[in-house]
Amino acid sequence: MSAWVIIGFSFGYLALLFLVAWYAENRSKKGKSLLSNPYVYALSLAVYCSAWTFYGSVGRAAEHGMEFLAIYLGPSILAPVWWVLLRKIIRICKVQRITTIADFIASRYGKDVKIGMVVTIISVVGVVPYLSLQLKALASSFKVLQPSTSAVRPEVWLDKDFYLALGLVFFTILFGTRRVESTERHEGLVSAIAFESVVKLIAFLAAGLVIVYGLSGGMNTLFEKAMADAELQKLFTFSGGESQSSWFWLIFLSMMAIMFLPRQFQVAVVENVNEKHLKKAIWVFPLYLLLINLFVFPIALAGKLEFGSAIDADTYVLALPMQAGLNGLAIFTYLGGFSAASGMLIVSSIALSTMMSNNLVYPLLLGSEQRSRYLSRNVLLIRRLSIGFVVLLAYLYFRAIGESLPLVSIGLVSFAAVAQFTPAIIGGIYWKKGNRSGALYGMLAGFLIWAFTLVVPSMISAGWLPEHILSEGFLGIAALKPFALFGLEGMDYIGHSLFWSLLINTGIYIYLSFTRPQSVVEHNQAEVFVDIFRYSTVYESAIGWKGTAYVPELRKLLEGFLGKNRTDQAFFLFAQKHKIDPDKEELADARLVNYAEKLLSGAIGPASARVMISSITKEEDIRLDEVVKILKQSQELMEVNKELRRKSVELKQVTESLSKTNLKLKQMDEMKDEFLSTVTHELRT
Repeated sequence: MSAWVIIGFSFGYLALLFLVAWYAENRSKKGKSLLSNPYVYALSLAVYCSAWTFYGSVGRAAEHGMEFLAIYLGPSILAPVWWVLLRKIIRICKVQRITTIADFIASRYGKDVKIGMVVTIISVVGVVPYLSLQLKALASSFKVLQPSTSAVRPEVWLDKDFYLALGLVFFTILFGTRRVESTERHEGLVSAIAFESVVKLIAFLAAGLVIVYGLSGGMNTLFEKAMADAELQKLFTFSGGESQSSWFWLIFLSMMAIMFLPRQFQVAVVENVNEKHLKKAIWVFPLYLLLINLFVFPIALAGKLEFGSAIDADTYVLALPMQAGLNGLAIFTYLGGFSAASGMLIVSSIALSTMMSNNLVYPLLLGSEQRSRYLSRNVLLIRRLSIGFVVLLAYLYFRAIGESLPLVSIGLVSFAAVAQFTPAIIGGIYWKKGNRSGALYGMLAGFLIWAFTLVVPSMISAGWLPEHILSEGFLGIAALKPFALFGLEGMDYIGHSLFWSLLINTGIYIYLSFTRPQSVVEHNQAEVFVDIFRYSTVYESAIGWKGTAYVPELRKLLEGFLGKNRTDQAFFLFAQKHKIDPDKEELADARLVNYAEKLLSGAIGPASARVMISSITKEEDIRLDEVVKILKQSQELMEVNKELRRKSVELKQVTESLSKTNLKLKQMDEMKDEFLSTVTHELRT
């Protein structure tokens, strides 16, 4: 098949995505948003199914049998809990205008800049290899459709994969960074992701149906042939305790991934427009996972029977149609894989670029007035450059290391990296004592163990580090073997890494949370995060803030980042809601300061927003007992309002009952008069 044909289809598909996104945005301007449809939301969650699902799952099944299902069982098992867990995270993010998982954790622990930086670094280091996986999948699929005789990789400027990556960067910038406030919905982008989810599902099902029923004689025949092969028989069975342990850890790992991968946080939390959409997603998303995995194992068996180990098992889904001369199906399948890879690349690069901007670049630019002015004028430019930087990093990793590793191995390593956020997030939304020190040092410790047990071995396999580290341990210390840390053996490498990293991470988080005090801001945020459903309606009163701020300075600050029109609109909405005109007052009250900080949070993140607000206000320290008092008063006020509403309803019911009784009495009185009149008339007669 001609290389130009494949490239033409690739860029033609990108053009189709442009049309879908453009149509969705135009429709939204007319008040007919596609994002108001819960099925669009549920389909956008299927960005979880990346090139790993489309290609890597087949490769995993060809080597380990049904174990590949563990990565999809985890999200399916967790989905029914979303109404409790994910809904709470969504509510917190809407109230505090949080746009990334780094901002979420930083905001919970006192809007701390350092925590935001650590989470961002972990995310970039952990997820960039996963982005490179998508480029590897595209390159591998291209080679299947158009085999190359040269084993030497071309220079960057001659590499087609580089230009595909540039095309994805262009699309992401166009539809992902059009507004300063990253809390604004990416209408076109999310619609395109939902469309891609449909394409990759149909493509994989089509390939599976043809391979199983058209090329292999049906499911029964395929399974009979596989069972007759001694090697393939092993794929139908468990291989003892280690396999069961692997299932457990992979299910647990995928539960964390579906919640805390930056791209999943972006589509599930930031892009959510209605919490009720979760009710549909709870069953639509697991159904999607079931459908897209129906033919994974049969395709793996068919590929093993046809090719054995002659080709990479990750490419079976493409190689089988090509072997049969079904070029049309092969191209359609390739586009399905392209959808899976591009969707993940687009959403992840947006999430990571926002994290890098909010938590790495912006804090560095806030050091002087001149740099702060530069930042206010170039927020979008910085975010766009960050997108290009993220994709470039992924491409460079792909060229340096990615080609030597299987798809699933890269994906699992990335999953394990974001799992380090679990103690800080789950503890942060359910445990008020969780504090900054515990979250910060717990994540750092977990990240270091993750790097030693998973990244170091990959560097050894790439020839960057000596092999004796695996057999003898780091510096010759037997307890520091990457695959047998502290002498623990008998576990697969993912389970081993997760066990030690999360054990130490969680232990440090709990210990330091008990032994280190919280700051006032931390305590305030802990109250709001844990009890968000009680405090979400009163949070705008700026609990925990006391000081002096001037309205003209607040307005000037907002205009620098949001522009004059957006700032005027924001002040108008504030005036309408609170029945006051802030422009007629010189001093800003706590509500306006908090409102301004939340607006800035949507543009530059909560940590940087707090720094900017602090730079123009004279904030006084507020004592812990004052915070508690304000929160209690707010809660008491809510309870009083509820009681008044209840009594009002009761009074209304009593009034209606009395009215009905009075009406009946009047009717009875009329009947009595009529009766007496009739009797009198008869007596006279």
